Amino acid sequence: MTGKAADIDVEEVKCTPGEIVLTWQDSSYSVYTALWLRDNDPANRDARTGQRLIRTVDLPREPRLNAADLRPSGHITLTWEDGAVSVYPLSWLRAFDRSLRTTPHPTRMPWMGQAATSFAWCDYAEWIENPASREEWLYYVGRDGLAFLRDVPTQQDAVLKVAALIGFVRATHLGRTFDTSPGLPIHTANPYRDPVPGFQLLHCLSAAGQSIFVDGMAAAERLRAHDHDAFATLCQMPILYRFQDAAVDLVAERTMLEVDPSGEFRAIHYDDRWIAPLPLKGPRLKKYYPAYRQLADLLSEPARSVLYQLQPGDLALFDNTRILHGSTASSVAGHLQGCYLDADGLYSSLALLSRPR
Repeated sequence: MTGKAADIDVEEVKCTPGEIVLTWQDSSYSVYTALWLRDNDPANRDARTGQRLIRTVDLPREPRLNAADLRPSGHITLTWEDGAVSVYPLSWLRAFDRSLRTTPHPTRMPWMGQAATSFAWCDYAEWIENPASREEWLYYVGRDGLAFLRDVPTQQDAVLKVAALIGFVRATHLGRTFDTSPGLPIHTANPYRDPVPGFQLLHCLSAAGQSIFVDGMAAAERLRAHDHDAFATLCQMPILYRFQDAAVDLVAERTMLEVDPSGEFRAIHYDDRWIAPLPLKGPRLKKYYPAYRQLADLLSEPARSVLYQLQPGDLALFDNTRILHGSTASSVAGHLQGCYLDADGLYSSLALLSRPR
């Protein structure tokens, strides 16, 4: 069937037994197969949570469409050969098609040679009181991997009050919070945990040495561009990270660099202190050390670092799967208190704040 549509968004709809094709008013078009449409009938999902209410075995093996009608307004009604009827919001179909190749998270942008002042900063009172400010700040956390608050109350565990408005605190063997020491080499935290903490907050209660932040994503992409074999080695050869003391024995096997199925950078896991003896021999071992050294050299370049003296009341939030953190040595006994967040909680908060108000 082919018909002209009166709906403002759709110019034309074509329906065959196996699919529908919607031509939108901007001349773009979307194709939806019959099986996908039957599987995603809104009647088969919980209206509040989106939870799927049917099983795959409940679906016809080869559902076939009879007709498509652009009614009621803003919707399309499909009738099936077995007598079923399904109604879909056009706005939902269009939004789904436009998001097929995108992520709900902000697109991460690598940085190099930037000052701390070039990242997102927000006053704590404004951040607490204004959801729009909190949304914008979290967006830049996702994009840049690093953002700052100022004038957070300098009270013990104030970091947990900030964390509660962002996501879910990740308790570790250190507890819900931890204190940092000066003179830490740059690292991503807890690579021996499975999964690793997604984000880290650091709240300055009293000033100490400078904090160091390094964009591991930028270093990884530099390595990929100049020595793809070395990059592939660090993405493909897993190694062991281990932490052990009298109370715990934590070990995880993972690659130092991680990419997603499309080859895009996903994570860096880097902490010299907790790498167990490499479980590699012969040619694999000979390939690994030079690649590891190249990445270490890139991460150590001053141009890739942001150094900043956190002042009492300052708080930094950064992506622990991307940003390496360390600190310079200091004779002053400052106090930085931190906690970890799971990534899904942060992105959930950003998605909720992004909904129309």
